[in-house]
This record gives sequence, structure tokens and C-alpha cells, in this order.
Amino acid sequence: MKKILLGLVCAAALNHMSCTNLAPRSPSLVVMLVVDQMRPDLLTRFDHLYEGGFRWLIDHGISFNDAHHEHSYTVTGPGHAAIAFGQHPGKIGLIGNSYYDRIKKKNVNCVEDPYAKVIGATQGKARSMRQYDTKGLGDWIKEKNPDSKVISLGGKDRTACILGGKDPDLAIYYNKKGKFISSDYYVDELPFWLSDFNEKLDIGSYKDSLWERSLPEKVYLDHARIDHYEGEVDDYDNSVYSPVFPIGVNPQTDPSSVFMDRPWLEREIIKIAKMAIDNESLGRQGAPDLLAIGFSAMDGMAHNYGPFSQEIMDAYIKLDRYLGDLIEHINDGVGLENVVFVLTADHGGLPLPEYVVENGGKGGRINPKHIAEALTWVDEECEEVFGKKLYHRDGGNYFLDMARIKKANIRPEQIYEIIDGYLTKVDGIERMAIKQDILNGRDTSNINQRIKNMLHSENTPDIFPIVAYGYISSYPHGTTHGSPYDYDTNVPVIVAREEFKGRENPSRIATVDIAPTIAKYLGIDIPDYCDGKEFEL
Repeated sequence: MKKILLGLVCAAALNHMSCTNLAPRSPSLVVMLVVDQMRPDLLTRFDHLYEGGFRWLIDHGISFNDAHHEHSYTVTGPGHAAIAFGQHPGKIGLIGNSYYDRIKKKNVNCVEDPYAKVIGATQGKARSMRQYDTKGLGDWIKEKNPDSKVISLGGKDRTACILGGKDPDLAIYYNKKGKFISSDYYVDELPFWLSDFNEKLDIGSYKDSLWERSLPEKVYLDHARIDHYEGEVDDYDNSVYSPVFPIGVNPQTDPSSVFMDRPWLEREIIKIAKMAIDNESLGRQGAPDLLAIGFSAMDGMAHNYGPFSQEIMDAYIKLDRYLGDLIEHINDGVGLENVVFVLTADHGGLPLPEYVVENGGKGGRINPKHIAEALTWVDEECEEVFGKKLYHRDGGNYFLDMARIKKANIRPEQIYEIIDGYLTKVDGIERMAIKQDILNGRDTSNINQRIKNMLHSENTPDIFPIVAYGYISSYPHGTTHGSPYDYDTNVPVIVAREEFKGRENPSRIATVDIAPTIAKYLGIDIPDYCDGKEFEL
């Protein structure tokens, strides 16, 4: 990054001497960076500590800190879909990381592809976006410019498959067994450079690695809470509960299985991104290319320790350095004047409930025993009063068999009353929602509109729970996301170019606005089916 910063000083001096403001050239490369479970305050709280990639993006970016996912189930799959497709997840049918499919009568992964085969390893699952009848930013770019390349990569399979759109040239993801793979939906074989990378990648060498702080301990005490904090996950050397640095890999644990919960994964993702740029000549062929990168390990670490932990602070300090290395590499090979960057997140996240309560807020953990008891009581009473097989239940989600219910001369409201009566007594369940009431209702509140944007006519349950504000299902340690509340929907959005001067835009935008905005910036017409709209750059 030192070379880039020196160049900025020189460029600033030249601009000061010039009387003409030249419009930036059309970018030949779009780099989309999606950090899993990144809240806006993870950029602002450590702003003065960043010296690498985050520093460059902030200093050369238009920052929107009032950006939101306008759907209610704020998890990885739907969040990435909103970003990459410019559409609300319910509309396209991507209603969760996995969900119950009424037609198939089974739970399916959001990027499940029973017709595809794994490419690049003997282990792992073949994934794609085959099941969805829609297109995203990557597809729009390729339709306008057939010579454009679209490559997406991430730790999670759904991250890589969704970010590239329906038909990217290549989607790369980690198989949790030490290899980065793809499926034959995209390619018949891995490119040589990725095969070489896999050959050299020795996950086993991380067996004796330790995750240690990047900065002096005092800096962490000034910017995060104490290291040993009740509520954090302790998965290393945990004979006595002690969730503290350093963090490593237990002797009996396969390091490939915990790789998704350590900063090391993101370092390898950056290496792959650099190889893709070099070997696929991204940004150097005239037509604009798209490189979409998802940082999936950040989510696992945030789940374990929460956003105010020293661990998450350090993970972001490290990611700042990794991103700095990537941006410098892009500058050397492509030239930053030819690149537009987008930085955002698939969702936010709630701090540890213990931390929320300690700081005067309301929060808690839903006791799994209490919810299990309530679900059992519902099943027993419904069977006793109405008979069997009137619904399929997936966790707390109820899929009613309307034909059976009608034949039994039962009103669906009667079943709802029993469900609502038991489940709303569980601490942390705000209410039970009825899909049809939301679709037909006139409630235009922000929360209700987010729920509506998540609904799919077939696969959304007929009755489903809404968690109470500040409550999570993680028990007894860690934290999570998935609610319709602002702490889960609010994410940062930064659009950066070398020519831009860093500034904050207070406008409220939605993540479905990102894809149409970048499309318009590239001179591509925004499809009529988009839910998002262009925001000003």
C-alpha cells in the first residue's frame, strides 16, 4: 500500500496544478467485495486504525452508512441475492440458506443442484444457481459485452454461486476438506492456475498455527471489550472455559474443518483472487469484467465472538491488510484508474445478548428446551383436536395442507390460534405471522414490508415465527442474525474509484440498489424486473 499512498500524494499535487477536471474513464474491471456479517460500525469504529484496503476504499469511496437489506430473513443466501441480482429474495424464491420445498417435499440448499458434479476434488458438493429463473449483474454485463468475464469466489458455496449471477464463467468455493472447487454447471475442469493452487495449499500446515493479535494488547482494550467475555464461543484448549487469545487448532481437530472460522481463510481467498486477475487477464481485455469476492470466514468468527470482541476487531485489522495487498496487486496489473470497487455485506448482526444487556439494552437467548416443549405441545394438541397430517412442520415453520384442512371442515385460523397460544409464551418469540395476512394486509410499516419482500408464493411457510427484538436462537454461546430489525439489516456500502474523493452520503439506500447502480455506471440498461434503483455516485 505504500506505493499507492505515495502515488496519491503525487496525483493530488498534479490535480492541484490542473485547471481541468477530467471525467473518470469507464472501468474495465468491477471488483465486488462482500464481507459476511459486517456492520457499518466495524468500519467506523476502527477507521483510524486502518492502513490498508479499508483505508483506500474509505478515502476513495462514497460511503453509504444508512444502507439496508429490505428483507426480513437476514442470512447469507438472501443477502447475497439482493446484492447481486437487484431483487428482493422472496421474489426470486431464494428464501433462506436452506428451506423446505413444498413440491419436492424436502429441505433443499439454496444453491442445490442435483444435476451437477463436483469439479476439482473428490469431496464436496456441486452447487449452482440452476434452479432460479432470473439474472443478475454478472449476466447483464455478459449480455451487453459477450467478451466480458465474470468470476466469483468465496468460502461458502452459496456466496460464490450467488455473487456471480445465474451464469458466471467460474464460481469457486471451499469444500471444507482442504480444496477450492467448482461444479460442472460452470466448467468441465478447473483452470490450471486453480489446480496448481490446490496442489500447493497445505491446510494441514495450519495445525500448529496460532491466531494472535496484530497490534499491541492495549490497542484492543481501548477499542473492544475485555478478551475473556462470558457468551463467546471457546473452541480451542477449552478444558476450562477461556475464550481468549491466542486461538489455534486442537490436537484432535482436522484444521480443514475449522478453516472457515479463522482469518487464514480470507488470506487464501485473496491469493486466489490475485491469481484469477493475472491468469484470466481480468480488466485488460477491453470489455468490463466482474470479479466478485465473498469473505465468508468473517461470519463464522462474528458468530463465535460478536462484533465488539477483540477477535472480530483483529479479524478486521487483518482483512484490512489483506485487502491492501489485493488493491496494490490490482494497481500493478490493471491500474486503479480502470477499476471500480464495491464494498458491502450480506447482513449485519446482533452483539452478544450479554453485552447488549450489560450496556442497558434488551436482549436474550431463546431457550431451546422451551421452544422444543412448545412445538411438541402444539403438535399434540392439533393432533388431538383436529387429527393428523394437517401440516408439515420445519422447526417453527408450518406448511398447512389446505386440501386436508378444507376436507376436515377446519378453519386455518383454528390451527393458528393453537400455534400462537404456545409459541408466543416462549421468551424471545414476538409473534407468529400468517403469510396470507401479510400479503393481503395494509400494514406498510418497515418491518412488515421487509417480511413481505421475503415471501414466496409457494415455499414460504403459511405460519412462521418473528423473533423478538434483541433475542437470538444461539444458545448458550455466540450470536447470530436473521431478524428484520435494523441491527441485522444495516450494512455499509462503499463505491470507490481512484478518482473519487472520500465522502459520506447520508441518503438511505437498499442493497437491491447496488446491482442497478453499477449496471448504469457501466452503461448497461437496468432490467424492468429489478426491485432496486440507481443511486447517485
